[in-house]
Amino acid sequence: MKKLSNVIIAFIFGFFIFNFFIKNIAEADVKESYAHFLSGKAIFIDVREEDEVRQGMVKGAIWHPLSKIEKDKTSEIKKIKDEAQNKEIYLYCRSGNRSGKVKSYLEEAGIKSVNMGGFSNLINEQIPTQQGPQ
Repeated sequence: MKKLSNVIIAFIFGFFIFNFFIKNIAEADVKESYAHFLSGKAIFIDVREEDEVRQGMVKGAIWHPLSKIEKDKTSEIKKIKDEAQNKEIYLYCRSGNRSGKVKSYLEEAGIKSVNMGGFSNLINEQIPTQQGPQ
């Protein structure tokens, strides 16, 4: 019985580790995604909160904080769909967790998107930034 409970605990732990570390890493090449953005084939959406975007955001990205999306999913998802106008949607946050959450909300609404992971992934690839809203 003790072995079975250890197996179950290990499975649950593994599941959470997978969801936290694997599921939320960048799902596409940053430079290639940014090239799509520059060519007008994609949009970048920053889902971080105001205090985070004040420190900078991808130049030209659209800001939709997760807290606002969660307050009114229907309206915010419609706004994102309208802004995308059949373009690819690339999402990012600080670590990839919140953008992963927004990706799942969009999927539930039948909208395809890509989790780019954390803002630091984009900075490390020298993607241009701008000051966020003040």
